[in-house]
This record gives sequence, C-alpha cells and structure tokens, in this order.
Amino acid sequence: MTAQQHTPVANVYRIDRQLGDAAGLLVALDFDGTLAPIEDDPDAPEITRANRRAVEELVAHPDTMVAVVSGRQLADLRPRVGVEGVRYVGNHGLEYTVDGEREVHPEAEAKMDDVEAVRDELERRLSDMPGVEVEDKGVTLTVHYRRAEDASAEDVTAVVEDVVDPIEGLKTGSGKMIVEVKPTVDWHKGAIVEWLRDEVPATWRTVYVGDDTTDEDAFRVLGPGDFGVLVGERSTAADYRVPAQCEVSRLLNWFVGVLENEAP
Repeated sequence: MTAQQHTPVANVYRIDRQLGDAAGLLVALDFDGTLAPIEDDPDAPEITRANRRAVEELVAHPDTMVAVVSGRQLADLRPRVGVEGVRYVGNHGLEYTVDGEREVHPEAEAKMDDVEAVRDELERRLSDMPGVEVEDKGVTLTVHYRRAEDASAEDVTAVVEDVVDPIEGLKTGSGKMIVEVKPTVDWHKGAIVEWLRDEVPATWRTVYVGDDTTDEDAFRVLGPGDFGVLVGERSTAADYRVPAQCEVSRLLNWFVGVLENEAP
C-alpha cells in the first residue's frame, strides 16, 4: 500500500497482519484532535475518559512504549494526559521527557530570548484584533485565531510573518486555526518519532495517530510494517484513517487487542 492509498475506516480494524506479528509496539499519539476533542478555547481540551483508559492499558503492556507528541508546551501537556509511564513530547519535539525529567533541544533553547522579543511585538501588533491570542510556550509561540471576530487567517499570518521574517533563526508555520513561531531547528514530530524508535527493539513496529498537518512529518518517517493513522478527512501521507476524534478510543483498544492477539 502506498502513502496515497487509504483504507476505508470499515476495514482498518481488520488489518492485523501488519501489526499482529510485531514483538512490540511504539505507540505515538497526538493530543489535540486525537486524544482530546478540538475546542474553541485552547485551554479547554481534556483527554477523554475512554482514551485515558486505553492509554493506561497500552502503557501497562510489557511490550509497548507510549508517547504523546504534541505542539503544546510540555508543562501544559503532561497534566492534561496525566498517565504515568508515558513519554511526553512537547513543542513538536523541541522539549521532551527523559527518565521523567524535562529536556530541551539545545538549538531551541538558544533562541528563547528572540522568541520572547517576538512575543512582545506580536502582542502589541495583534492587540487590535479581538479574539486573536498569543500563547507563549517557552521555546515557541502559537497565535490562535479560532475565536477572532474580524481578522482572517491571512491577516493574522501577514502580521506574524512581518515580525518573524527579519529575525535569523526563527520561522513561522501553520496548523488548525493557528500560526506558529519556532526556531529553525531541523527537528519536528517525525524527527522525534525516529529518536524514540531508536529506544525500542528493532523488531517492534511503530504506530502514529494524529489529526494535524504537523503530524505529516511523523507519517512520512514510518517504514514498511508501521501504521500511520490520520484522524479526520484530508490529504495525508498516512496509510489509514479514522473519520473522527470519537473513533480514537476504539482504535487504541484495537491496538491493545492486537498485542493480546485478540483483534478480529
């Protein structure tokens, strides 16, 4: 199956040959839109009860590593999931846990003063756009315009790019109703998945589940026998999809069944 072919959701749960012979699984999961529903208020999303139970079951299995890979700041992400034994990755991989302790990519840490200066300038420039918010995530910024009253995506993006483009070592990116400011570090969700993959046995398979455009970097690094799942409907490099966030708990429980050789 190529990256451009997509199995209908009705068949996803019947495909166990791809994972059934794996000695173990690295399961990497996005948060917003995957473990938690998308909300207008970026502070509102919470992992669903069903997804928390499924994550706990996966973590408890001896032949899994579970990682939550998010654009959120690590300090924000960890309490929202709140499951011990998970490897937490924030800011698209720029900060992560190692033995339970926070680590920051050194190149990103070196640009934090510039990020702070950009934050101050964006807050000043965007103050006349009601509903547009600048979220400071330490090593990155996220400008939210989901609740903007009048400003369009193009308006907000133009302001952010005007502030960021002259600053060496910083770049902009886009996601669902957001514009991001981050260091120009060759590091993203795909890079962190490859890094995590080096920590598990070579006989294990990798599963990645996500909904955002930033998850495409992770889908692209998956190899033969791995399992990328897009949550939602859009063009993607993932081989499979589920139609909506409410299907994720069923998918995670199916992974548990595969590990227990109980999947249909």
